[in-house]
Amino acid sequence: MKSAKSEQNERQVGAGLHRFFAFKVLAEFSFTGSIWILYLQHRGFSLAEIGLAESVFHLAPVTLELPSGSLADLFGRKWSLAFGPFLAALSALLILKADSMWWLLPAMFASGASYAFRSGATEAFLYDSLAEDRRASRYAGLYGRLLSASYVVLAVTMWLGGILADRDFRWPFLLSAAVSLLAAAIALTLREPERDRDANHGMLGTIAVAWRIVRGHPGLAWLLAFSTGLYTMLTLIALYAQAVLSERGLPPSRVSFVIGSALFFTAAGSWYSGRLGARAGFTRLAVAVTLATGAAALGLGGTGVAIAVGLYFLEELLTGIFEPMLSARINEGLPSAQRATILSVQGFLFSITMIWAFPLLGAGAERFGWLAAYAIAACMLIALMGGWLGQGRGARGPRSCPVSEG
Repeated sequence: MKSAKSEQNERQVGAGLHRFFAFKVLAEFSFTGSIWILYLQHRGFSLAEIGLAESVFHLAPVTLELPSGSLADLFGRKWSLAFGPFLAALSALLILKADSMWWLLPAMFASGASYAFRSGATEAFLYDSLAEDRRASRYAGLYGRLLSASYVVLAVTMWLGGILADRDFRWPFLLSAAVSLLAAAIALTLREPERDRDANHGMLGTIAVAWRIVRGHPGLAWLLAFSTGLYTMLTLIALYAQAVLSERGLPPSRVSFVIGSALFFTAAGSWYSGRLGARAGFTRLAVAVTLATGAAALGLGGTGVAIAVGLYFLEELLTGIFEPMLSARINEGLPSAQRATILSVQGFLFSITMIWAFPLLGAGAERFGWLAAYAIAACMLIALMGGWLGQGRGARGPRSCPVSEG
């Protein structure tokens, strides 16, 4: 029989997870997600300027990803989770005001900082909460369901944002700011899961230990590199789909409808990831999602709208199946004391890549066309997959991560 203390702890963990789920879903509201590039073009910004602004967005995670992860490990993940949506609200209001690069660049930096404070802390909070209740084995399935709900919310809010943008661009940004502040308030009520904080050695020490763990496990390093390339390509497709579809004559509401609809496919894949992923296997799914991503990029670059959208939906379905498995594979065996910091390494590498990849693809598309630009990016992703298959295919998080006391 369970002791009274054990039952009380289970109730506390359950209540904390419910609040965490509410925070996670609210944090994914994105009324501006499918129209912000269109809004900036409406305000007179060129694709090159928007590409520069996106680079500044990723400059924030480059400078803040590892420090924010270590601060989350040191002082508590809920503080990092709360600060993230607060910065998102600030960013939405600044972008609404932006009429020059002097307003736009700080706004994009704040948006990138929001991402940095949430990225590693989110998965670390969930994994450690489940581990505290001896349910870590359920992480992939539960995280997949949570991602599925988040993607549905993301899709619906994108649709609404596009509809509102047809009438007035201000409403999507104001709603985004309001919901972000609500998410920040909920994050402050979260209960921190127990973990070994004595293994931390200050912010710089935590970062140093995390880097030693990654460098000392080549399989983990290759897995992080491959996932970085994959997420970069997925982001380039999703963001520039706004401009590609708009160039083909679709108004903002229809662009939002296509991008939002794609997220329903991602949600479906995430919901059934536990069952479908187990049957397909991690490596086969990694190959499938990589090839589908390349095909979606080429489809957007050089085929008819119907074929391009169909390939885009297929890529999102496979991505939804693969993402929870990838997260579980990386989390397995990571030390709790440095979990958020190590997970932040992935965000750090992603932002380093996006800083040059996003403006380069935009400039290449303006000069050579979308098909040529996307073809080069697809080849780079397939080459990276080949390197991972050859050298890091069996990679998992380290089963045992010795931490030096020095």
